[in-house]
Amino acid sequence: MARGLQKLESQQKNAAKANAGGKSNLKTRAAAFKISCPSCKLPLSDYTNFKAHFESKHPKLPLPTEESLAPK
Repeated sequence: MARGLQKLESQQKNAAKANAGGKSNLKTRAAAFKISCPSCKLPLSDYTNFKAHFESKHPKLPLPTEESLAPK
């Protein structure tokens, strides 16, 4: 009967973890994305990623400078 008891204890332990509430990483993710594309509003982490995105997705538009994208 040992396996039945272990199974029951494991189920109770997992239920306690599920009811404890998870950790949200929304604030962490929001802090990581510092730049947003002015054309499509896509959040990006830094200017090098922004430059690659802008050149591939918006080739006809002029590339904004890093200073113009700084948060105010």
